[in-house]
Amino acid sequence: SSRRIAQASSPAFASAFVLPRRRSHRRLATKMHSNADVQNTMSEPRTTTQSENDADGGGGDNAENYTPPWSLPVLKAPSSKAYARFRQHVNPLSRRYQMRADLPDDWPRSDFANTNLPLYLDIGCGKGGFLLELAGRRHRNNKHDADGEVRDDRYMNITKSLFDDSTSDWLPPEINYLGLEIRPGVSQYAQARVEKRGLGGIVSFVGCNANVDLDRLLTLYRESADGKGEGDNRPAFVSVQFPDPHFKKAHLKRRVVTPALVSTLSKFMNEGDVVFLQSDILEALEGMRERFVEEGDGTLYFDERVAEIPPSGNGDGEDGRGEEYGMENPLGVPTEREVSVVTKGLPVYRTLFVRNGVGFDS
Repeated sequence: SSRRIAQASSPAFASAFVLPRRRSHRRLATKMHSNADVQNTMSEPRTTTQSENDADGGGGDNAENYTPPWSLPVLKAPSSKAYARFRQHVNPLSRRYQMRADLPDDWPRSDFANTNLPLYLDIGCGKGGFLLELAGRRHRNNKHDADGEVRDDRYMNITKSLFDDSTSDWLPPEINYLGLEIRPGVSQYAQARVEKRGLGGIVSFVGCNANVDLDRLLTLYRESADGKGEGDNRPAFVSVQFPDPHFKKAHLKRRVVTPALVSTLSKFMNEGDVVFLQSDILEALEGMRERFVEEGDGTLYFDERVAEIPPSGNGDGEDGRGEEYGMENPLGVPTEREVSVVTKGLPVYRTLFVRNGVGFDS
């Protein structure tokens, strides 16, 4: 048995080793075999050179051996029905999702016609239906696609029948729209929909881990201004809607709203700018809210304004909890998940934060 275990730890025998009979030895052999596979993977040619990784601020020695998942080629045509089916969960703390996303050299000018405009930032945008509907309503005739075909889908009709559009109360007349999504196939699918909706130049989707790339993205966007709108090209409205709740206690650290994310938003947002949070899981909403009201160093950069929004009437759960989060959707444009929840008569919990005048201390 010990000889078999020793052979299992050797790459030369990795593909042909036989498991020992005893259960404890099998577990050890399997573990050693897995470690050997990792060592083999780490010894393969790197996708980037050390100098390239250092220049980009890469994720250390281990990260050099991997290609960012959002840079992998699309295996299916974005228009195929099968391509629209995606896995629902990923681990944002895994090594591959801790890498920085590859961006075009001239980003954001490559994606936006006017980078002097403020930004609507949707973190965890999914397949992009919400941002496309929001931008389509405000910037073009959204009854038709770019090719002239009528869009008469169920989502569009329900959003107009169940919700009153109040975007003009919260958003400036001209604004760019940026969606961030961690699942590679989903972000690629969302970006493929932009041109089909005729919204190129004002809407863009980036596949990335927001807790890794947000500071870099917002820095690049701010630095892209030509001086005419200095101070305006910042995230003026940020939404985090129905994120993965990560129910297990051991997985709470995977949630998207972290102290680092709140700190980054505080750094780039101006006084009066808005962060909107919503979920159909009360614990998920409260988890996001706690990050904004319990900043680690005691400095609060956001003030909660949920009491200033009229109640929607669907904030109470069956146990009566969540009434304080029963505000209306301030924009009046729901996500596809929100439509599904509301039409079933289930509660949606919402809150809203406004950036105060406290200066950000880096």
